Amino acid sequence: MAERARFEPRFTLVILYFFGALVVWGILLSAPEMMQAWNELPPEADPAEAGREAVRGALRGRMLTVALAAVISLGALIWLGVLPGLRRKD
Repeated sequence: MAERARFEPRFTLVILYFFGALVVWGILLSAPEMMQAWNELPPEADPAEAGREAVRGALRGRMLTVALAAVISLGALIWLGVLPGLRRKD
């Protein structure tokens, strides 16, 4: 008897995991500059604006590094079979 076709959104999950990894790596690479900006913040300054400027400055020129780190870490996690929805079914 033929097997029923099942919907498995693997490609969609890979895209969602990639953007999640992109956010995580972006935060990790910009965290030191954000902490430095937080520590040097004058009392009258807007913390949200200072944080935005710190992140912009930290990630300027590093987005290729962030994307490459996201691709490599995502590939390793898929290869290891750690991510739900992307595990191999042998």
